Amino acid sequence: MTTETLEPITAAGLLVTDFCPARCRHCYVSAGPGGKRWMTADAARGHFSALRRLGVPADGIHIGGGEPFGRGTPADFDRLLAIVRSAREAGLDGVGYVETGGTWAVSEARVREWLSALAEAGMRQIAISADPYHQEFIPAEHVRLLYAVARDALPSGGVRARRWRWLQSPQDVAAVPESEKVILFRTALDRYPERMTGRAAEELAPLVGRVPISEIPDDGCAKALLASGHVHVDPEGWVYPGTCAGIALGRATAERPLDELLCGWRVGDWPRIALLAAGGPKRLLDEAERGGFEADPAGYAGKCHLCWSVRRHRVRSGAGGEDFAPESVYVEMRVTKSKENRR
Repeated sequence: MTTETLEPITAAGLLVTDFCPARCRHCYVSAGPGGKRWMTADAARGHFSALRRLGVPADGIHIGGGEPFGRGTPADFDRLLAIVRSAREAGLDGVGYVETGGTWAVSEARVREWLSALAEAGMRQIAISADPYHQEFIPAEHVRLLYAVARDALPSGGVRARRWRWLQSPQDVAAVPESEKVILFRTALDRYPERMTGRAAEELAPLVGRVPISEIPDDGCAKALLASGHVHVDPEGWVYPGTCAGIALGRATAERPLDELLCGWRVGDWPRIALLAAGGPKRLLDEAERGGFEADPAGYAGKCHLCWSVRRHRVRSGAGGEDFAPESVYVEMRVTKSKENRR
């Protein structure tokens, strides 16, 4: 499958921050406590307006991160609330859902107050992330409280939880030693494979089987890159196709809004994306090897892992370019323990 342009966009997510109080091992955008980028309500309003012009319905739009609720402070919540409100200000009928890990859900009163305010502002559903990677950092009781209150405070269908059944286990992931976590994560990966990009490529790929490059399919990635009908927009306006974080279709700005960028996008203007679309990450190897890339002799956990490894090398060697952006996805911002403790 090949195409010169993007298929019509039917769904989109605004990734409003790369900050997250957790540092989940499967995070494909490498969000964490070191994240500093935040989308403003004005920028969100501009993206929402562009999505309305593209004909994307409210149900097809979500808000994610990082953690959209930030550190769970009133100021961080007010920023999220303003972003949700900006969807209606842009002419949309709200937003489909807001994603959260639930670390902020420390009391029934807070959960009820904040969910009610978001629903009034236009949020149709709260989508809770629940899995062993999140629960390494976020107490399961916070998530259970959030789910229970949301079922009562929001209309029918107003809450969903990713892998909710997993939370029925009493296991405290944070408390178990690393050797037991490895077993837990391997079991989770067997049942729910993850896309091996971002932090997952660094921390989860060693837990799954590898194959040599010669056995990685050389079919193209046109469907994922050009025909998913889904984009994500990060805090600085970088636009990712589907879940291929770090592969940028360009940067949406006030001067060049999202709809203009997408409607004017041509694969011929992006040589490395064209190579990926036509033949997958193996088509990038020659260029990468000339730039000093050395393939892992242990092989790779599939073509997404290979793609990530090649792209990461190019970015870290200063040859990323606008199609492999932003740099923060590839070079994780870390915080010292002393700074974490002051929060």
